[in-house]
Amino acid sequence: MASLHDVALIAGVSKSTVSRVINDEYGVKNATKIKVQKAISECGYVPNQVAKDLKSQKTNLVGVIVSRVSSHATALGIDGLTSILEKAGKHVLLASTHQEHQKELEYIQIFNQKRVEGIILYATHLDKVLVNAIQNSNVPVILVGQDGSMHNIPSIVHDDYRVGFEAGSRLIAQGCKSVGFIGVQGDDVAVDKLRSQGLTEALEFNQLPLLFHSRGDFSIESGYSTAKECLANFNNIDGIFCATDRIAVGALRAINESGMTPGKEIKILGVGNDELASVCSPTLSTFSYAFDKAGENAAKLLLERIKNQGHEMSKVVLTFQNIERETC
Repeated sequence: MASLHDVALIAGVSKSTVSRVINDEYGVKNATKIKVQKAISECGYVPNQVAKDLKSQKTNLVGVIVSRVSSHATALGIDGLTSILEKAGKHVLLASTHQEHQKELEYIQIFNQKRVEGIILYATHLDKVLVNAIQNSNVPVILVGQDGSMHNIPSIVHDDYRVGFEAGSRLIAQGCKSVGFIGVQGDDVAVDKLRSQGLTEALEFNQLPLLFHSRGDFSIESGYSTAKECLANFNNIDGIFCATDRIAVGALRAINESGMTPGKEIKILGVGNDELASVCSPTLSTFSYAFDKAGENAAKLLLERIKNQGHEMSKVVLTFQNIERETC
């Protein structure tokens, strides 16, 4: 394997000159650069990237932490952020927490040890421990999905409260009077708390109570089992708002098995416009979130923080689109 010494001999320059050319340092004549580059090509020398990174204090690595890689939202978000980061010459290191909160803390620490230049965190909660870990990070951290602005953490969020309010309005417009909500774990402020709050406000504005607020996880199976239990406990349900489309797909199955028809006896809405929403039967009415734009905005914001080393707080709130299909 060719070495720095071999390149220097072929080019007729010192090893320090070769190193300066490789690191694109100032003060090397163009003719010398050409000779060194030609020598590198001739002998097949591969620069030591680790040593180069140590010298430049740059690794061009960005850590991305997600709760699960199988998520439709995650896939679109990663597509969005990688399209921006790759243009900037950055490479993504992807870590999945499998929805374990402790792993978010672990990966923030690991990525700091790996000398990434910044971290994008798709968070499913935001407690004091996680806030402390983010604030103590040696590199900038951008939150996606949870609002950390009150802690001066740059955040990209969806308008979850307003989507809940709009869901209530859509269900009421369809004649629903006994509406329930199927959410996720209570510490997920965006997906569970804000969406249910918006729904409740819309119902109360029309002098209607929220019939139930049940919780499960993000899976189709959980949507099915939770909806089945709710159908057994409440015989007057005529509308269900589900925190995600996958939960709603599970609820559709439970409603069908109960002998009722989703979209007729019981209206149902999801969130996310998952691919499943357009192929399930009946097709699922939902809300489309700009998951790709969330990733793009997170990447742009992180690049700004890396470049400017600033600490000013930024918050981007993304809107949504109503998707009307057969269930509402």
